[in-house]
Amino acid sequence: MSAVTDRQWAVRDAVLRWLLAKTTEGYRSPILDADAIGGEVGWVASPLTRDEVVDASMFLFKENYVTGVPVMGIGIPRPMLTVAGRRVAKTGKPLRYTDDVQRAKLRQRLPAPHTETSATTAAVK
Repeated sequence: MSAVTDRQWAVRDAVLRWLLAKTTEGYRSPILDADAIGGEVGWVASPLTRDEVVDASMFLFKENYVTGVPVMGIGIPRPMLTVAGRRVAKTGKPLRYTDDVQRAKLRQRLPAPHTETSATTAAVK
């Protein structure tokens, strides 16, 4: 994976950890703030940008880890953790790990491809 992709996953993890921390402190739907997120989770890489946080909030929303009202260009300005989001955040495992596990389970459930036979070849045999 590229450094950009690695950072994208790391930002998603940071936003999820921040939401869990804020929820634990009693804030059900805190306002997304890149600087606050970076400070809360001890972000040491180059500072988080607003766009990265917006993209992360939309990813978390699409994956049903947070709920809220999507706003174009702002993402989910006041996200709230869902039960699934809280469960994933409490494990402490990176979201990429969870995504990889889900993809592996999906691959196991997919049926094997069927070979096609035409009516003419089936009748010849």
